[in-house]
Amino acid sequence: MESNKTFWIIIVIVTVSTLVESKSVPLRDSYVARSLLSVSPPSESPSLSPAPGPEVENTIATPASSPTEIDIDSPSLSPGAPADSISPTNAPTTSSPSPSPEAPANAPEAPEEIPGAPSGKTLISSATTLLEQTLLPPEIKTICGKTDNPELCESSISPLLTAAIKPDASSVLVLAIQASINATKAVMPTVNKVAAADCQELYDEAVSNLEDAINAVKESDIATVNTNLSAAMTDYGTCNDGFEESGEPNPLADVADKLHKMVSNCLAISTLIK
Repeated sequence: MESNKTFWIIIVIVTVSTLVESKSVPLRDSYVARSLLSVSPPSESPSLSPAPGPEVENTIATPASSPTEIDIDSPSLSPGAPADSISPTNAPTTSSPSPSPEAPANAPEAPEEIPGAPSGKTLISSATTLLEQTLLPPEIKTICGKTDNPELCESSISPLLTAAIKPDASSVLVLAIQASINATKAVMPTVNKVAAADCQELYDEAVSNLEDAINAVKESDIATVNTNLSAAMTDYGTCNDGFEESGEPNPLADVADKLHKMVSNCLAISTLIK
C-alpha cells in the first residue's frame, strides 16, 4: 500500500509540473516529460496515466530519424546479412563446362567410309579426266577411235594436250608415246620395291625404247617407231614372264597390263600416219 501511495503522489506532482511549464517548455521537452506518464506501476493494478495528447501521438507516429531506405538494387550487403552472403556483384555465375578439345560439343561425326568405295580424290580426278575427254577436238576423238582402247587413249593424252598441238596423227602419236613414258616412270618406285633387278632393268629399257620412238616420229621414220614401240611392249611382257616362271604372285600384273594397252594404242595410231 505504501508503494502505491508513493507512486500516485509522484504522478500528481509530475502532472502539476507539466501543466505549469507546458507554455514555456518546447514540444520535445514536453514529450519527454509526458512520456514519463506512460511508466506502468510495478503493482498489478491497472495504470491510470492519462492518454497522450495529439502532439505526443504525432511524435510517436513520426520517429525523429527515419531508417535509411535500403536500395534493393545496391550491391552492398543488407544489415545483418553474413559477410559471405550472395550479392549481385559476387553472385556465382553458372557457366557450362568448356568442351574438351578431344571431344568438341556438337562436333559432326565423320562420314563412315564404305569399303571398296572410291575416295574423294579419285572421284575428282575421274571427273576432271571426263571433262578433259569431253573437250577433246573431234579430230583427236576420231584418231583415238581407231585404237583398241579408245577411252584409255583419250584419258592418257588429255592432260598433255595444248592449243598449239595440231590434231593430226603424228602429233597425237607423240602425245600417246609421251603418256606411256610418264606412266612407266610413275610406277618405277613400285617396281624397285616389289620386283627383282631384272624387272627394274626391263622397265628402264622400256622408257628408253619409248623415247627413241618419239625421236623417230619427229624424223618421220615410222618403221623405227614401230620397232621401238614393239620392244617396249616386249619389256613389260618379259617382266611378267619372270613371275610366272618363278610361281610367285605378280604385283605388277595390272600395271604391266595398262602400259601394254597404252603402247598398243601407239602402234595403232602409227598406222594412220601417211
